[in-house]
Amino acid sequence: MKKSITSLLKGWCAALLCAGLTLPSFAAADADAAFAAQRHDLKLSLHNAPLREVVTAFTQQTGVVFSYETSLGERTLPHVDVALNGSTLDEMLASVFAGTGISYKIKDKVVALSAPPQSDAPAARSAAQQRKQTVAGRVTDEQGEPLAGVSVLVKNTLTGTSTDADGRYSLSVSGSSAVLVFMYLGFQTLEEEVGARSTLDVTLRENKQILEEVVVVGYGSVKRRDLIGAVDQVDSRQFAERSNPSVSRSLQGAIPNLNISMRDGKPSRAATIDIRGTGSIGSGGGALVLIDGVEGDLETVNPQDIASVSVLKDASSAAIYGARGAFGVILVTTKSASEGEVNVTYSGSFSIHSRTVKPNLVTDGYEWTTGYINAWNGYYNGSKELNSTINNIVPYSDSWYRELARRSTDPSLESVRINDNGKYEYFGNTDWTKAFYKDVNYSHEHNLSISGGGKNADYYVSGRFYDQDGIYRVGDERYKQYNVRAKGSVRIRPWLRLNNNMDFTVVDYHQPMLYYSNQLVPRMVEHSGQPVSLITNPDGTWTYAAVLNGYAGFAEGTSYQQEDKFTLKDKLGVEIDLVKDVLKVSGDLSYLFSRNTRERVTNMYTGYTGPESTITVNESQGSTLQNVRYDMNYVSSNIYAEYTPKLGDDHSLKLLGGWNLEKKKYRTLTVKREGLTVPSKPSFGLMDGVTSDPTVGGYDWSYVGAFFRANYGYKGRYLAEFSCRYDGSSKFPQNSKWGFFPSASVGWRLSEEKFMGWSEGWLDNFKIRLSAGSMGNGNIDPYKYIDYMTLKSSTVVIGNALGTYTVAPGAIPLSLTWETSTTYDVGADLDLFKNRLTMGFDWYRRYTTDMYTVGVSLPAVYGTAAPKGNNASLKTNGWELSVGWRDSFRLAGKEFRYGVKAMVWDSRTWVTKYINPTGNLDDYYEGMELGEIWGYRVEGLFRDQDDIDSHATQSFLQSSDKVTRPGQVKFADLNEDGKIDQGAKTLSDHGDLTVIGNTSARYHYGINVNLNWNGIGISTFWQGVAKKNWYPRYDSGYFWGQYNRPFGYMLKAHTGSNVYSEELDNWDTAYWPRYSAYQTNESSVNRVLTTPNDRYMQDVSYIRLKNLTVDYTFPAHICRKMRIKGLKVYVSGENLWTSSPMFKYCDNYDPEVINAGDSDFRTTEGDGYSYPMLRTVTLGLNLTF
Repeated sequence: MKKSITSLLKGWCAALLCAGLTLPSFAAADADAAFAAQRHDLKLSLHNAPLREVVTAFTQQTGVVFSYETSLGERTLPHVDVALNGSTLDEMLASVFAGTGISYKIKDKVVALSAPPQSDAPAARSAAQQRKQTVAGRVTDEQGEPLAGVSVLVKNTLTGTSTDADGRYSLSVSGSSAVLVFMYLGFQTLEEEVGARSTLDVTLRENKQILEEVVVVGYGSVKRRDLIGAVDQVDSRQFAERSNPSVSRSLQGAIPNLNISMRDGKPSRAATIDIRGTGSIGSGGGALVLIDGVEGDLETVNPQDIASVSVLKDASSAAIYGARGAFGVILVTTKSASEGEVNVTYSGSFSIHSRTVKPNLVTDGYEWTTGYINAWNGYYNGSKELNSTINNIVPYSDSWYRELARRSTDPSLESVRINDNGKYEYFGNTDWTKAFYKDVNYSHEHNLSISGGGKNADYYVSGRFYDQDGIYRVGDERYKQYNVRAKGSVRIRPWLRLNNNMDFTVVDYHQPMLYYSNQLVPRMVEHSGQPVSLITNPDGTWTYAAVLNGYAGFAEGTSYQQEDKFTLKDKLGVEIDLVKDVLKVSGDLSYLFSRNTRERVTNMYTGYTGPESTITVNESQGSTLQNVRYDMNYVSSNIYAEYTPKLGDDHSLKLLGGWNLEKKKYRTLTVKREGLTVPSKPSFGLMDGVTSDPTVGGYDWSYVGAFFRANYGYKGRYLAEFSCRYDGSSKFPQNSKWGFFPSASVGWRLSEEKFMGWSEGWLDNFKIRLSAGSMGNGNIDPYKYIDYMTLKSSTVVIGNALGTYTVAPGAIPLSLTWETSTTYDVGADLDLFKNRLTMGFDWYRRYTTDMYTVGVSLPAVYGTAAPKGNNASLKTNGWELSVGWRDSFRLAGKEFRYGVKAMVWDSRTWVTKYINPTGNLDDYYEGMELGEIWGYRVEGLFRDQDDIDSHATQSFLQSSDKVTRPGQVKFADLNEDGKIDQGAKTLSDHGDLTVIGNTSARYHYGINVNLNWNGIGISTFWQGVAKKNWYPRYDSGYFWGQYNRPFGYMLKAHTGSNVYSEELDNWDTAYWPRYSAYQTNESSVNRVLTTPNDRYMQDVSYIRLKNLTVDYTFPAHICRKMRIKGLKVYVSGENLWTSSPMFKYCDNYDPEVINAGDSDFRTTEGDGYSYPMLRTVTLGLNLTF
């Protein structure tokens, strides 16, 4: 499979690169002709006007740039009166300048005007003319690109000129007090005093009030000023210089209420994404991701291919996507070619990674063993002697411990000896975490894109290769990803255009695996990685500890998981202009195929407990080979029409209607066999053990829907939108297959009202938005309304084979219908001070009803579990705020530009309906806020026996031998019944339990700061969460250490005066209680620290320097000497610094992934064991030819 994918990749790359190298030669020659053939509307009525006024009006209506001599700009044109619709540029120029003697020439998309000189041309002269001086310079935009056709005028005179194609100008001025005025369509006017300078270079900033930003929405786009839905967008700059191979990680914190949670730092790990909080506790509560209109995975997209990402948050903006987008939609638009010359862009980077957190553990063998003894005795209090082995791994005796103490003071002594029983005795100081993990690992990335086009054809071709080695010091870990994209369009007729967009992704991920395949390195090291143990014996054989904790398997490389993912997607589209700029019909057909294969190999390993003594681990399970394959075929089609009638200057109307079809087929196959005869050659043909029955699975579903949207505007002041969707789904029974879901929104631009005239000059935009709508969620599992029986293998032999039997079907719901999400939104947008200050605010409420959850409990005699149905409801309240400021000033003669943008958002969700008649606190219940933590209040630590005797009894909570001692945790008796317990653990009887915290993240925020001066750019991005709680699970060894198991980790935080001791009598200052093992043990929920309490519940809010980038853009004149168009170099860092209140007590966890486990191997969450998050420093460059 891997070889076939590699061969396919090479073939595609060769074909696409050949196409990319040949197409430019056809497209480049067509650029100026295409520009001249562009069609515009033009209406001019001017009399006895100077040419410069005519040209300015022409530019305002068409965007066409002119270049001409200053003297020609003052020539009077007696009569210009034209009204043209849909005319080419050639036609318009000929009409405007007919009979004037002015000729024109189009070059590099600039119209150059010229005319024979006039003998009587007027000249403005001053009575006392000052000494003349010449000033020259270059005008560029904020990216350093030259601007052609910029008007450069001497203020209060008629003297002026225009920049050439390279942005250069030269002008004669009178005296050093002259002021130059730089004017260009779409940019802010700039004034600069000449002074004594002979060279004056300037940078013009875009005027966003003129350049109406276009925001991508469902099946189209809209100008931001006309946007009345809750939509946010970021562009390609969000991904340009980030050292993230992952799109979702680059988006984290960048868009308000786009909540992205990372499970861990694996390069293959997809993020968990929701929009505006939890949408459903049933199923399908996440966001719909569409890549160029086709459902896809953000992690398969090349970040450098992205042009923009739009997030549709409310029902009015997302309703057009119906049941698939009930809880928001993420629209990813990839880059396309623009008309003009060929552009070849290369970007490359090299990165160094390290773990964001390194556990702060005791690795001294003697100190750890002392902690082990204290933790054991703290629990058993002398009632049980220490075992003869530490967790059945390390032999223990009093004499060995004394020898360990002696050797700890003399490092020259050997760390192993053979005792009288012929067994090894170890005296090590092994840092198993350091033995497993590297200090740093590396990655590199390369991107190449070629684009170009003309009037009738354009293309964009890109390729990417990403390679990251692993974090493990032993074991082969390697992640590789290949991306190829080819998109383009061809105009067959003036009214007909075809386009195609193809991309494929190949992922190759090899990772070592523990022999015990459902565990993780931190968990196994906690269990079997005691510091006193060694890695190898004197003869080079593995120690028993090295085998048990997985080190031996990693080093030998014969237990591993190999994942190969292949995704191919193609979208073919057609656009038909039935009536130009009035009626357009579009259609597309998309196909997506993905195949994921996973091969897991586990082997047996032998450890030596003595020169002649061995123990083989995994012997009962044996060596195994498991192959899993997931195949997915997805087809979607859209046909829709856009109607935009011409209703005059005051009214605007746009109608959109269409039809959508989606079908998905998903299949799985799992095969497993035991008995590898050659561990290094895993093959089913080389195995002699038991073969498990192949497991097959899968499903099919389809959606079909009709959609409609109407947008109306009056004078750009009053805005309205109505949309609806009629959806049908194969997942529902016949009587509820179809659902109708409408939405509406209105907007009012108060800044356009006449009564707001008093704010002219500082208020650029003030808009209020209201929306309401409902959407259906059909993302439940298929076949839930169908009775079906399954076949299973029997253990009884019938004939020469195992027999089979039929399993009766379970109960199905009597009725099943659509889950419905209804959202109300109020928002406002505000732009002030020439768009320097921008603000946006939204408040929303969402009701999710008829959620697919558990049903009413059935009597035991019924014989099956209650079927799920539409039995629950949620309510979510939330808000989001963003504020931005940008400006510039002169610094050392150069423009200094800066910008700051801050975002903060929050949401809370409550259960308003759920079937839980007893009010069991371990389940959802009506009135519950999602994320609640029920636990005990803590008053402190017990001071002495009198303190214990006078307090409520805590015998319900097992702290040791059921005897409470000084230094143990003192819980509050909230119900004042004289005992600490949890009652029946129901709403009506919860004993001393109360709500002490919440696991939901609150008050997300992100802060962007950008600085740019003289080609040097600095940007920082801060991201965090202001409120979130976590109570460590009983297995959280990096937190509890030996409070959990005496043979587990020993934390440096669990030493010194921060731990209670009778000698120090520090009951009032110590954070940690009396040192004792088994305080958090999975065998009993009644262990004293297993049930959450507010003393050891952690505040895991955090602030993180998510990104810091410093870049330098080389000046254009240097690039020209190097025969390139542009060059930028940068240094970028990710996850550089983090602060959290939790670090006061425990800095062994990354707060961003505190709840996650590693879903590849261990699904349990809450213990914080996961693949480490990585800190990254990247050196890169972007090069354009």
